[in-house]
Amino acid sequence: RQSIIVLCGPGNNGGDGFVIARRLIDKGYKTKIYTFVDTNSYKGDAFKALKKLRGITKKLSFFKLEKNSLIVDALFGIGLKRNIKGELKKIFKLINKNKNTVVSVDIPSGISSDNGQVLGSAIKADFTVTFHRKKVGHILNFGKEFSGKIKVADIGFKKIKMKTRYLENSPHLWIKYFPWKKTSDHKYSRGRVVVYGGQKEFTGATILSTQAALRTGVGSAKIICSKDTLQIYSLKFPSVLKTEINDIYRLEKFLKKEKITSVLIGPGSGSNNKVKEITKLILKKVKYVVLDADALTCFKDDLKTLYSLLDKNKIITPHLGEFQKIFPKIKNNLNNIDKAISAVKLIKSNIILKGPSTIIACYNKKIVINDHTSSELAVIGSGDVLSGMIVSLLGEKKMNPFLAGCAATWLHGDIAKHQGKGLIAEDLVQGIPAALKRLKQWKIF
Repeated sequence: RQSIIVLCGPGNNGGDGFVIARRLIDKGYKTKIYTFVDTNSYKGDAFKALKKLRGITKKLSFFKLEKNSLIVDALFGIGLKRNIKGELKKIFKLINKNKNTVVSVDIPSGISSDNGQVLGSAIKADFTVTFHRKKVGHILNFGKEFSGKIKVADIGFKKIKMKTRYLENSPHLWIKYFPWKKTSDHKYSRGRVVVYGGQKEFTGATILSTQAALRTGVGSAKIICSKDTLQIYSLKFPSVLKTEINDIYRLEKFLKKEKITSVLIGPGSGSNNKVKEITKLILKKVKYVVLDADALTCFKDDLKTLYSLLDKNKIITPHLGEFQKIFPKIKNNLNNIDKAISAVKLIKSNIILKGPSTIIACYNKKIVINDHTSSELAVIGSGDVLSGMIVSLLGEKKMNPFLAGCAATWLHGDIAKHQGKGLIAEDLVQGIPAALKRLKQWKIF
């Protein structure tokens, strides 16, 4: 049988390691146990578990890595605050350098459960068994990479009302609100989306967004374009509606006359004073608006105006660079959840903070983390597709901004996971029908 090494830390983490070791020994596994602290330091349940091992432990200073051994990491759990250094850092480096399979208990030792950062050094696990629910540190920053495959064990907390700081994104949260097409629908009952068209050299961003909106299910999509871009949109995207508007006065008339479900502005629009004035007008005149990219950064010198025009029916979709421009007073060393919560307090609106684990924050401070994703999404145009999917789901008798953000982000990630390597933004648009088909088969328990 494969030999097993169990590394036990102080307190309850060590206690968990002792219980695991005892069970393994009872099953006949050759098991070696190393403790980080002296055995006389243990108290309570951890001490009781240690006593059952009858003195077969060794201090971690005598640690020897054996080839092909399974390593159980029960050193430090979610309470670790200090940096790993000295001899322990050398042991972590040795474990990570070799090919032994590692199972961590609760969270890999050295990973902060608060933000997923490495505290000096950390064990890179193949598997992590955690309790009740995933912690923030499993999902953000290096924690996601170091945790490997995560198994959540139920230890009875479901019977107790426990405050959860965030939820993981899943169709269970929003599928009953998803605006599926009905047999009685026609194109206008499915909603009317307006996308503000990008500059001549950035029309591709607008096209990606509008294609994504139509594929996600909106019945009518119209691009607002200028004299310079009308022909480009007509040639590149014949099936979409276009309206030529060359000045803000005509735009105001259009917004007053047109029946609009939701508006998207930002992808490829340019970050200048003209776009800022147009965005202000749209925010004042249209109830449901998605603001992305340039429509956000054009306010970097007039943040007070941006904050005042946002409300519970709007949603902004910055990546970290854009976020820092529009929220310069929010500390950069905060984790992304705390950044999003701080921003929501300022704007009383909804935010999608895009990243390896995307944070969806509601105006009422509810938080959802989207971990249903792929590193292949780090490609130009990916965000344009996402904003198009959001605006398609958003509106009266459809989804509210928070739920639309959750659904679009999950579907966006689902497409990327199924597409695999070599993904480009056009693949995301083409993958929407298959993702919707998979979603339709999702079972609600």
